[in-house]
Amino acid sequence: TSSVGSDLVKSVPIQPSKSCDSLLASTPSLSGESGDRKLSLPIKAINLDTPMFVPDIEEIRPSPVVSRRGYLNFLDDYYNGWIKKWVVVRRPYVYIYNSEKDPVVRGIINLATSNLEYSEDQQAVLKTQNAFSVMTRHRCFLLQTVDDKDFHDWLYAINPLLAGQIRSKLSRKKLPVKM
Repeated sequence: TSSVGSDLVKSVPIQPSKSCDSLLASTPSLSGESGDRKLSLPIKAINLDTPMFVPDIEEIRPSPVVSRRGYLNFLDDYYNGWIKKWVVVRRPYVYIYNSEKDPVVRGIINLATSNLEYSEDQQAVLKTQNAFSVMTRHRCFLLQTVDDKDFHDWLYAINPLLAGQIRSKLSRKKLPVKM
């Protein structure tokens, strides 16, 4: 095994099963007239001396609890504007649909491997309010909500820690300075 792939693939010894022995020992019947059932296709013998490689996979199941659902605007390069999509947050995933009635998931964002970013400079450049970005390894999604309360609710559903930091930072800026 190479050093690069050794983390992803493990060599697992495979024991021959009794059904494998009986299949390899029997001769295939082409006519199919014999009393016992035998395969009519040729069987390739398995060399059990060579190692078999099995990938090391971790299954992550989405939470049965829906943290948030509703419409968000996505900035789309193809249409050069904002497109409204139905979004469901079931941590650690965000499911994207075309509408509330759409039965097909059109996109999935894995929140465990993505970053949520919000900056006032980004909003100033875009000349829009209540926008934030979700960046994955392969793509960046720029999302916009309708109002301030909705904005903080969506941030909290996607990343509760960052939402709390942003809310406290914004509330400190809005407080009047007493002298």
